[in-house]
Parts: sequence; structure tokens; C-alpha cells
Amino acid sequence: MQISRLTEFSIYLADRPGELAGVLEALRAAGVQVEAVAVSEHNGRGLVRLIGTPEEAMRQVCEGLCDSGAGPIAETQVLCVGLDERPGAFAEIAARLGVSRINIRYAYQSPTVNGTPARCIFRVDDLAAAEGVLRALA
Repeated sequence: MQISRLTEFSIYLADRPGELAGVLEALRAAGVQVEAVAVSEHNGRGLVRLIGTPEEAMRQVCEGLCDSGAGPIAETQVLCVGLDERPGAFAEIAARLGVSRINIRYAYQSPTVNGTPARCIFRVDDLAAAEGVLRALA
């Protein structure tokens, strides 16, 4: 099981058609490879969580979007865990964290990209503890 820490960019958008497309187009134009994305609604606004490379280009695009009225943005360290291709792999990770009393604030899955296996992205209360618990599973 591959485990790493990544920087996730979260940005709030107006809740109207085309906002997500605009963000993704700006990232594409900057040469960013979006590796994971989660979209939800929070208090009448869109909330987009993104992971991609190169990180600095992502940061510049997000900051530029804030200058044009989107935002706020937040950078957060998250735990990225490679998934085994078997039923229940995601559930096993969530259960192990729960048994270890590590709170999962949110989680989402990224697809296989360029041969990289699918991954779970976790925002947890204690990143170091979660990393230790999951490394013991590997």
C-alpha cells in the first residue's frame, strides 16, 4: 500500500453553471494535471477540492481565481493511500482508522491516472497517527 502526504487545494465558487468548468480550464491552460477532484455544495456555494501537479502552478491558478471573485481558498495536507484492486479496500482503511480512534473529516477517491492505481484521499484529525496506522497495514 502506497501512502503519501499531498497538498489539497479547496476553493469556494459561486453556485452557478460553468464555475467548475472555468476552474478546470484555467488549470488545463496552466499545464496542471488534475489527479483528484471532489465537488460538493456548502452553504449555497460550490466547494471544489483539487489535487494536481505541478503544485506551484495550481497555487497560482487558485490565487488568480480569488483575485477574480472566487474563494476563499485553503491549502490542506491530506493523506493519499493507494488502493488495492479488491472489494472492500476503501472500507478496510476507514475501519482501521476508526478502530484507531482517528477521525476522518472527509474522504474521496481518485481514479487510476497514467498507470497510477486508484487512491483514497483522507483529511483526518491526526495526519501522523493515521500515516503510522496505515503503514502498519502495508
